[in-house]
Amino acid sequence: LMNNLLRFPSAKSASASYGTAIHTTLQRAHNHLIATGEYRPVEDVLGDFIHELAHQRMSDEELIAYSKKGSDSLTAFLANKYKSFTQSQRTELNFAHQGVQLGDARLTGSVDLVDIADNTITVTDYKTGKPANDWKGSGDYEKIKLHKYKQQLMFYQLLCENSRDYAKYAFAGGVLQFVEPDSMGTIHSLEQSFSDHELERFTKLIVAVWNCII
Repeated sequence: LMNNLLRFPSAKSASASYGTAIHTTLQRAHNHLIATGEYRPVEDVLGDFIHELAHQRMSDEELIAYSKKGSDSLTAFLANKYKSFTQSQRTELNFAHQGVQLGDARLTGSVDLVDIADNTITVTDYKTGKPANDWKGSGDYEKIKLHKYKQQLMFYQLLCENSRDYAKYAFAGGVLQFVEPDSMGTIHSLEQSFSDHELERFTKLIVAVWNCII
């Protein structure tokens, strides 16, 4: 009630601050390519991360630990994925003024990365937590987490398909892009598309939750 509906202010956890710094850093790297047509040097991207992290509220010990963790993760991620960045991509696409409505429920949100090509749209969500190599999950906690990630991608699809400017594009799918490598140094991404039945059921859930909130 206090956090999600009334939105009382509270300090972010160190892990949340780390995630914010990673997202901001990647957004800046994308935007540099979009604006200049050139890839921002990796050392400058890492410098951006350290700068962003230093502006988050955390202890000196946490700053040291997350600085190393983030630098190592970004180095591995950029070595694997940097060349997939393109000038046609859009970052932090905000749907606040897109007039998205399902029944009485008014929806908004912001998508980390959007690819629009050949009259299709694909959304990518960056994740800084422990990577998963499939959608099955290895235990109850991971299964629940991945279920919520699927719902997040479905939510993005509904945003796109019911928005003023992006409904004209065919939704090509959603991607979970993990930034941190696994123990073997591999960077993982999970792709997903949804059936009409899944989207219909999720739409009913959104409307029901909206009515409970109201």
